[in-house]
Amino acid sequence: MAAKAVAVIAGVGPGTGASIARRFAQKYPVALLARNPKNYEGVVDDITKGGGKAVGFSADVSDASSINHAFAEIDKAFPGSLLAAAVYNVGGGLSVKPFLELTEDEFTQGFKTNGYLFI
Repeated sequence: MAAKAVAVIAGVGPGTGASIARRFAQKYPVALLARNPKNYEGVVDDITKGGGKAVGFSADVSDASSINHAFAEIDKAFPGSLLAAAVYNVGGGLSVKPFLELTEDEFTQGFKTNGYLFI
């Protein structure tokens, strides 16, 4: 029997990301990504207590090596699983100032945090 497909949710925190994770966990095992383990630990516990399978992984989505490491760990945790869904719920990294006042680093960091490395 083939391994069940897994849903990967990046940006699991106390709000939208947690809700997305709980919803997918009704049908699929889920891999939860967040920079801070405190953001996903409670969600993993809730899903597991409800009979689902969830594993959390610390990852900084603005760092390619961190993303690669997280997906290598996901592959170990869910061997042979196909990808059912990938949800990118990460936000932040955007400076709150007029566009023409952004430094090159501020501009670039916003793109990195908000998905550039996933392209």
